[in-house]
Amino acid sequence: MAEQLPMPDAWVGEEATVTYLAAERTRNVNCTIREVNDRGVGVEEAEKTAFFPWTSIVRIDLGHHARRGSRTTRAIR
Repeated sequence: MAEQLPMPDAWVGEEATVTYLAAERTRNVNCTIREVNDRGVGVEEAEKTAFFPWTSIVRIDLGHHARRGSRTTRAIR
């Protein structure tokens, strides 16, 4: 039996790495998830807030990417 994964709205308040499409390239942002709704995800990074529509999101991993290419994330697929 497959493990049932939590839905993104349960991740509000969690640290995450959002991989998104920008200018035809994927980019990552380490952030804290602040809002999830039917249009996308609102996040906070340092003192900035941002909104990513679902159409631009490639994936969301709980945890942050570590510097220098090392990953400390728990992948949710």
